[in-house]
Amino acid sequence: MINKSIIIKRTVLCLLTALIIGFIFYNSSLDADLSSEDSMSVRAMLNSILKMVKIDFELSENFVRKLAHFVEYFVLGSLMYFTVRSFDLRRRVCAFLVPLSGFLIASIDETIQLFSIGRSGQFTDVLLDFIGVIIAVFILSVLSNILTKKDKEVLN
Repeated sequence: MINKSIIIKRTVLCLLTALIIGFIFYNSSLDADLSSEDSMSVRAMLNSILKMVKIDFELSENFVRKLAHFVEYFVLGSLMYFTVRSFDLRRRVCAFLVPLSGFLIASIDETIQLFSIGRSGQFTDVLLDFIGVIIAVFILSVLSNILTKKDKEVLN
C-alpha cells in the first residue's frame, strides 16, 4: 500500500511539471511583439545585474531568448526526472522517458509558435530545448548514482 506522503509527493511533482509545460506553451502562444517585450525586460534585468557585478558585457536579445529556451527545458527536464523517479521507475527508464517526453513537448512548443502572430517554429530551438532536458537528466542521474554509492558505503 502506498502511503499518503508518497501520493502527495507524486501529485505535487505532477502539478509542477504540468505548470511548467503550461508556462512554456503560454509563452509560445504570445505574438511576436509581446514575446519581444518580455525578452527585452529580462534582457534589461540581466544586463543590469552584469553591470552591478562589474562585468562589462551586454547580452543580446537573441542570446536571452536562447537562454530562456535552455533554462525552461532544463527546469522541465529536472521536474520530469523527479516525477518519473517518484513512481519508482529505474533510472534507465527515466533516462529514456524524460528525454523522449522533452523532445515531444519541445516539438509541440515550436508547432504552437507556427500559429502565433509574427512567430515561427525553429528546429534549432527544439534541439536547444532537448539539450536542456538531456543535461538536466545527465546531472541528476550522476548525482543520484553518487548518492546511491554513498548510501551503500554507509550501510557497509
